[in-house]
Amino acid sequence: MNFALSNRAKADIKQIVRYTLENFGSAQAEEYIDGLYYSFELLMDNPRLGHEWKAGRRRYIYRMHSIYYRLTPENVFVTHIRHASQNPL
Repeated sequence: MNFALSNRAKADIKQIVRYTLENFGSAQAEEYIDGLYYSFELLMDNPRLGHEWKAGRRRYIYRMHSIYYRLTPENVFVTHIRHASQNPL
């Protein structure tokens, strides 16, 4: 199984990088994003690791962010990523 990112998820990652760079520096931004992508790989190997969130959708928590995804026959499709302080949509 692979993972795929929606356009919204890609935009969310860019925002996370931008915020982390501005507030915590490049080393922390790199470490955080590496961990986020490790979470995607973990979900590829264990697609039901996240908890059921809504019908057909799941949520996996990585530090201060929730990764929202759904399972397709081919992949773990990440729909969006939200900080704990944000509305999950």
